[in-house]
Amino acid sequence: MATGQLLLWSSARSEWVACPPDEITWLDRELLSGNEDLTLHRAPRCAGLRYVQRRWELFSRDTSYRVYLAPQDGGGPVTAAAVQRAASHILPPAPARYEAQPVVLEAGSWLVSVGNWVLRLRLDVPARPELPTPAGPVTQDGKVRNAPPGEEAVARVRSYFERNTTARMSMAFYYQEFILGLAAPQALPMMDVVVALDLSGEGAVSDYKKLLQGLIWNERGHARNLADFLLSKGLLTLADLDEARKVAADNERRGVSGRARERLKYRPKGS
Repeated sequence: MATGQLLLWSSARSEWVACPPDEITWLDRELLSGNEDLTLHRAPRCAGLRYVQRRWELFSRDTSYRVYLAPQDGGGPVTAAAVQRAASHILPPAPARYEAQPVVLEAGSWLVSVGNWVLRLRLDVPARPELPTPAGPVTQDGKVRNAPPGEEAVARVRSYFERNTTARMSMAFYYQEFILGLAAPQALPMMDVVVALDLSGEGAVSDYKKLLQGLIWNERGHARNLADFLLSKGLLTLADLDEARKVAADNERRGVSGRARERLKYRPKGS
């Protein structure tokens, strides 16, 4: 797993441009075609590059095109057809805007093809091997904080979300800025989620977060890593957010949200 710097070739600038690790680089209509190809999608309904869990990933929310990833061998013309023939990974079109399983990028030079367009990538790693990351500080009871997720973490969370639709929608609504790929995303105020989805009380979202940390890391203390884990593993998607927003809109229309505000004595800031 490579954790170096990811660069893409900018035809407009005729130079390599670094992908910022703290935001998503969208492979959208503007980047690929300079807004010429109107069949390409805009963000966030396209493919993208992101840095999560100390690794670079290629993912796709494109409902129209397959996304092809091939190593650049230096020989032959760089065409979409050539990339598709040599592809080592193919991300299928995302049905109903559901994000496909992402591909982890390894060090080296790569070509990405979307439709008739090709993008050159380069993942550079440090010349010296990185020192292994410590497991984390040890608490007084001997537990290691920031421990890596357990092997069955993804299966446990997926099973839990399948059994508990409310928990899944609550977390999707809470982390909606992350799912939409906004720059510098922030989680929504928990009470906004409680009111929108008519949850039992103020601590409902916090309880879901604690439970999920237990399923993933077998301990609490990983709240900052929770959104990245859920999104990078495809456990929260645009489809989940759409479902949650529809329920929230229906609750608002039927007066459920208003009654929840009265019940909880909640007034959002600025209201």
